[in-house]
Order: sequence, then structure tokens, then C-alpha cells
Amino acid sequence: MSQPKPGDRFSFFYLDVPACEPRAAIVHRILSNREEGLSPEADEYIDGWLEALPCDPASGPAAPTESFTIVLRIDNAIYLDGRPISITFEP
Repeated sequence: MSQPKPGDRFSFFYLDVPACEPRAAIVHRILSNREEGLSPEADEYIDGWLEALPCDPASGPAAPTESFTIVLRIDNAIYLDGRPISITFEP
């Protein structure tokens, strides 16, 4: 995955749910471990944090109060609420 930037649109789905429909979202902010309040030891297993907003293709992104945070691990695994997900960024 290339480095995402605020404003990038993507879709994601849970890997632990068979036949899960993809959901759309937009990158709101990219955060470091320190910005998330973690100690330097977290750098050994977490690469960063992607704060995103749900996005309805018809109406656009939701309000920032509805944001959610995705964990980007250094082993290229991606998690949302402790569950593995797959992300596809739009070109």
C-alpha cells in the first residue's frame, strides 16, 4: 500500500465476515503512534493510524464526529476495532 493522504477515498471490508459488502470511506488524518498516545515501543509493531470518515458515494463524507481509526501494522496487516480488514484505495 502506498502512503495514503488526507482526502484519499478507499473501500474496505472485514476479512472475518464471509461475503461482506465493501464500505466506502475517505482519509481524514494520518496519525503517528505518539499522536495516538503510545510509547516508543509501539513502533515495533504499529506503523501508523489512519483516521477515516464513512463516505456515501451519493452524499460524500460524513461529519468528522463519525470518524473511525484503522491500525496499520508493520507486517502490513490492517485492523479496524480489532478485526482484520482489507483496504483498496481509489486511483
